[in-house]
Amino acid sequence: MFLTDADHDRADWPLLQNGAVHLFWSREVLSETRKNLVELGYEESEFEFGGKAPGFHAQMSRALKWRDQFGYDFWNGNLDALDDGMGHFPFGPSGRSALIFLGFHHFTSKSPETAHAVLDIIESAARDHLLSGRLLIALVQTDDNRYACPPVGARRVDWNPGEWLERDRGL
Repeated sequence: MFLTDADHDRADWPLLQNGAVHLFWSREVLSETRKNLVELGYEESEFEFGGKAPGFHAQMSRALKWRDQFGYDFWNGNLDALDDGMGHFPFGPSGRSALIFLGFHHFTSKSPETAHAVLDIIESAARDHLLSGRLLIALVQTDDNRYACPPVGARRVDWNPGEWLERDRGL
């Protein structure tokens, strides 16, 4: 919660004030942001796209504790089911979680509509969780420094504060 003027100086304020989904190009900038969030008590769930990483369905099933929520092990990719799962996100004791997407450009190149839908679901769930004082943020790393995500949850997806200017993304 952001109840005092000092709360607005926290590292999560600029990430939540205009939406919960933020883009990162530099893994170093992302790493610094992650460190700051962990210091604020955020728990992390990391998702790796490309390479030899497990499939996104398996990674999301693990993060959402699919078996505990729904009684079966594996999310099958149904976006309505993902929406339900995000609505019952398994927050830890801090009530603060960060979803870290690494190599998101691999996802957008293979399934741009699905990648956008996943971010849209996360943005909507994050806004709903705010009603009960729980904080959910998505940090989306892409090697595509020109990536422009369509709006999610009727909000624009911005680059993080450290890379908002194009020159900070090597452009």
